[in-house]
Amino acid sequence: MNHKIIQLGIMHLNDCMDLDQKSLNGLWSKSQWEKELTEPKRICLGILEFETKKILGLCSAWLVIDELHITFIAVHPIHQRKGLGKFLFLDLIKRSKPLQINQIHLEVKNNNEPAKAFYKSMGFKTVGIRSNFYKDGSDALMLNKETHNKG
Repeated sequence: MNHKIIQLGIMHLNDCMDLDQKSLNGLWSKSQWEKELTEPKRICLGILEFETKKILGLCSAWLVIDELHITFIAVHPIHQRKGLGKFLFLDLIKRSKPLQINQIHLEVKNNNEPAKAFYKSMGFKTVGIRSNFYKDGSDALMLNKETHNKG
């Protein structure tokens, strides 16, 4: 394996913004990324390629009591469909286990078929819709996954 998952911090700001632009057309602003990378109740992970020191994918989440809210997940377009998203997502879930997380929530654009298929394969279920959620006016599907940490 020529990559590893690392905890991202403010020193990765430009990499996060670059990947956001390439994969999701700049979903977040610089100030949103700064907050995501520095807030203590957030987890921000990246896949670092050893040779190039480039971030190939990243995901971030907020911890809210016993829930994990996935706020961002993306893989660089030229590295998609290679299992990196799944690798990243499973690592995030593994890191959240000691935190006694009972549910994981996220939103996905209603017309993003590859992402919807990915989340379904990871055990997520659609639980609602947020109308006009994205900048372009698209709706978001609200997805949820139980983690079986209860009891």
